[in-house]
Amino acid sequence: TLSCLQDMGELAGMFPDLVQGSSSGVSWTLKMLDLSLNWGLKMASPGSLQGLRVEILNLRGTQLGAVAVKALGLEKLDVLYAQTATAELAAETVAHFELQGLTVERSKIGYISHEALASCRSLEILGLSGTGLTELPPGFLAAMPRLRRLDLSGNRLQITTLCRNETGDASGLTTLNLSGNGLSTLPPATFSCVPHLRELLLPYNQLLSLEGHLFQDLQQLETLNLDKNPLLNLGKSWLAALPALTTLSLLDTQILRSPDPGFWGAKSLHTLSLRLPALDAPAVLSL
Repeated sequence: TLSCLQDMGELAGMFPDLVQGSSSGVSWTLKMLDLSLNWGLKMASPGSLQGLRVEILNLRGTQLGAVAVKALGLEKLDVLYAQTATAELAAETVAHFELQGLTVERSKIGYISHEALASCRSLEILGLSGTGLTELPPGFLAAMPRLRRLDLSGNRLQITTLCRNETGDASGLTTLNLSGNGLSTLPPATFSCVPHLRELLLPYNQLLSLEGHLFQDLQQLETLNLDKNPLLNLGKSWLAALPALTTLSLLDTQILRSPDPGFWGAKSLHTLSLRLPALDAPAVLSL
């Protein structure tokens, strides 16, 4: 990391036995190949890492696009982190290696086509933070049946279309990050297709009100983060629909100014994060 590499092919010259054709005739398997913060890295000579097996490849902070990785000749790749200005989902790379994890944060994707989604069935982790998304295509989660962790933070998903799925199939998603999307309202069916969700991150949005029926499909949810939301209006017993909730974070919200904060019903809650307001009168909080 933080080096002056310009071509991934330079690695074969530095470490000749990384690739096939070495004196031993056996290629390496790397747990991680971290080339992050090589700002000048923008080339991947075809076949330069022929036969190398890599579990995690980190290309954050480089100019190398995720699509270029396909030409390196890697025998195996499980997880790829990339960060470029290229408008791509790297669907061909996902399909070629049957990637388990892909993160293309801060890339100008903006829109995901159905053709790209069709190549992403192998993904278990997908990171699309800061990629300019304004909506998700129909069947987004259904196209990735193995997906467990999804990061959509830092986009512009003003109206979430996560569960716009014609088949109505439930997703196995367990972690969802929707922080920093400017969300002001969440329709009742927002989370209807993710009943297995265990962690929901919603900080840095503009949520004003929450009702219990919004969470009625999240019977397995354990962690809920609502930091940095106004939360001026809360439905009575709005947490009663979350029987498995153990951790709740409400830092920098206006919840304590509400006549009834409404913590009743969260029977499994054991960790609550609040920032008490600087008021002359003492705050009264019923738990």
